[in-house]
Amino acid sequence: MPELNWKKKEEKHAQRFNHSQKIFEFQVIEFIKNPIISNNDFNNDLLKIKRLRSHEHEKNSMDWKNLLIWGENISILRSLIPKFSNKIKLIYIDPPYATGGNFESKTFIGESKTFEKKKAYSDIWDGGIDEYIEFLYERLLLMRKLLSENGSIYVHLDWHVSHYIKVIMDEIFGKENFQNSLIWAYPAASAKTRRFFIRSFDTILFYTKSNDYTFNDDPEIYMEYSDRVKFALKEDEQGTFYYRGGSHNGKKLSQKVYVTNKGIFPRDVWTDIPYIRANTMEYQAFSTQKPERLLKRIILASSNKDDIVADFFCGTGTSLAVAEKLGRRWIGSDIAKQAINISRKRIIDVWNSNDLMDWKKKYLRRSQPFKIMKTNEFTQTINTHKDFLVENIGKKDTISLIQDSKFVVKISKKDSKITVDLIDFIVPNLNLIKDRVKNKIRIFTDWIDSWSIDFNHQEHSFTTAWISYRTLKNRKLNLTSTPYNYEEKGTHKISIKVNDILGNETIQNYDVVIT
Repeated sequence: MPELNWKKKEEKHAQRFNHSQKIFEFQVIEFIKNPIISNNDFNNDLLKIKRLRSHEHEKNSMDWKNLLIWGENISILRSLIPKFSNKIKLIYIDPPYATGGNFESKTFIGESKTFEKKKAYSDIWDGGIDEYIEFLYERLLLMRKLLSENGSIYVHLDWHVSHYIKVIMDEIFGKENFQNSLIWAYPAASAKTRRFFIRSFDTILFYTKSNDYTFNDDPEIYMEYSDRVKFALKEDEQGTFYYRGGSHNGKKLSQKVYVTNKGIFPRDVWTDIPYIRANTMEYQAFSTQKPERLLKRIILASSNKDDIVADFFCGTGTSLAVAEKLGRRWIGSDIAKQAINISRKRIIDVWNSNDLMDWKKKYLRRSQPFKIMKTNEFTQTINTHKDFLVENIGKKDTISLIQDSKFVVKISKKDSKITVDLIDFIVPNLNLIKDRVKNKIRIFTDWIDSWSIDFNHQEHSFTTAWISYRTLKNRKLNLTSTPYNYEEKGTHKISIKVNDILGNETIQNYDVVIT
């Protein structure tokens, strides 16, 4: 079988298969299990959420916690292998495409529609295409180890590199396990060129680990009928039908043919799923965000309820949100703290998103418990986004001063109940922040994206019991917590966390005494 060669492929061969490579332990940063969500819509929907909660799904997941992991995914993949080797049913990844460009996201400020653009990630490779291929090759090798024997992997790419990655996936997974080159076709947002045909599709490479793989004929993955067919469909008391024509002895005949499905089994060209627009509920202000309905088709087709679905370039968390809503267990990771913060809020806010089975309704279910983790090896002390800082600051310790933010709270006690008010947030060294950012700050809350409380803080992990957060559709932030009732007397530690728009996380601890 032909193989693709690139710089360092042979040189790094032994290193890739070195079983003595260090495996790092995971550290839990935050645990999220049914927190009180300080949102007026949530309070209005609370009774519906309780009524519609899937008790069966909750029971099945009691011994499992979904995982959102911050860090370099090659270390994460190695560290997952001891526990998850051959256990992940479906992997979907949407990695960089080696475009040679940078991609943007938007950070919205306060309650207004004011935002700042910043670089979401760089897709520039100093070593050219050789470096990119090596990057993805060594990760795909590890992903294959995690994939179950009846599992599948979908790799989302575009015209830049899909032909290269097809060849290395033939090598890693076997060309006999190649199932489809799926085409997701969408309208071009802007078509200024007249020098070549407009590029308006992505390629999704679908491979399996063996010939015995999960693939479901689920009516929910079907494509809509064409307009011609939909126009011909009619209904009577027996259901939906169309007339099939014919003739006999020169006389035209017709008969009713009843249909049970709402569409046709999907072809390998998908033209029925639009890209994300800013006015949709799922929009996360991220330039390369993929639509939930795209992931719905993939996850329903290649996994079953309670299977593990993984995405190691999770970005805004689309695959995780869809896996959550479809009753799958999930593992997601990303190296960008911004992506982890977006995914965190998106999963917490999943009750307020579209129901995948009835797009015009809300999902109205809480998310299953999940942990935010990182490997002990991964240390990133500077999280402030560089695009918000003045140019050429210099020493790293100077930059880190921007992370010494502080906040002021008022803790009120009435009998055994505690209420927390957030009354100020102070960002030091404002001279390090660009004027165009500072000039958009009107009040202290404009710095804040979310804040949360752990009323019974234990060492090493933050358990979110209450949270208020901004979304793109709801910019309100509640500054007073819901009263928390302590059932036991004594001293309790409260931990309060504020996530700001600069990308930083500030945590302060307080003791309260219940008598």
